[in-house]
Amino acid sequence: MTGLMGVARAEPELSVAEARRQVEALYHQAEQATERYNDARVALRDAELNFGRAQRRATAQQAEVTELQKSVGAFAAAAYRNGGLDRTLQLVFAEDPDAFLEHATSLDALGDREAVALRKVVEARRDLVADQTAAAQHLAAVEAQRKALAAEKSEVEKKLRAAREVLNRLTARERMQLDRASRSDPRPLLEDLPLPDSGRAAKAVEFALKQVGDRYVWAAAGPDAWDCSGLTMMAWRAAGVSLPHSSRLQYETGRKIPRSELAPGDLVYFYSPISHVGIYIGNGQMVDAPNPNSRVRIRPITDMPWAGATRP
Repeated sequence: MTGLMGVARAEPELSVAEARRQVEALYHQAEQATERYNDARVALRDAELNFGRAQRRATAQQAEVTELQKSVGAFAAAAYRNGGLDRTLQLVFAEDPDAFLEHATSLDALGDREAVALRKVVEARRDLVADQTAAAQHLAAVEAQRKALAAEKSEVEKKLRAAREVLNRLTARERMQLDRASRSDPRPLLEDLPLPDSGRAAKAVEFALKQVGDRYVWAAAGPDAWDCSGLTMMAWRAAGVSLPHSSRLQYETGRKIPRSELAPGDLVYFYSPISHVGIYIGNGQMVDAPNPNSRVRIRPITDMPWAGATRP
């Protein structure tokens, strides 16, 4: 009697149409994770800059505290010679600098010069505590963004692996059929386009059109591979405009444009929440970097759920 233990069950046959549906869904999920990765990368850069500034402030403040404490060294030495550290000086060097200002009644017994010097020490130490606290908070933000970055990177790679597994179930002929369906000839689409011939928008559009046919690579921003927001960022950089590498942040920082007023060079956004962006070139067409199965291409803005438009 032959058992069924250990016999692998064959996967059901997959049609090209079903494979395309599954792969496009997985690529869309990967793109959503890619744009969250781009967001986290921008946030990490900002957090690292904030931490660096806070750390430099804390270091400078520590140096100031050290110098000011030297200035009251003579007071401390005199206090020791007189039988111990005076209560006023104890408060100056205490862990909690605010305790000094709350209990500094004995300052009245000091001369004006000494009192001013002591207050400067305590105020500098209070600023130091604030700077150290801020630096610690920014460091925590850096660590949180690094974790978010790693999580989104893992999610992108997981979705792309799943898409490859679907494609691997097709025959070579079926994969060629699927590949042909994802390509388009840009030449007919460029006919009679109202392309601007000067200005920043013209430079951005010209740059985007030169990349048609380039590969899609997640989180890439050139020179010959792109993701959606990397392409639009670099297109407008060629026109002298700085944009973040994130479709969501590009939308948030741009001037909102009604769909009825679209002009070549405007950025067009899709899905909710926003996870894809292209650059409008007129006649309802855009240039965008779609996914790993489709190179940078020209296609209608009606291909995806509309979210909005901006003019950088």
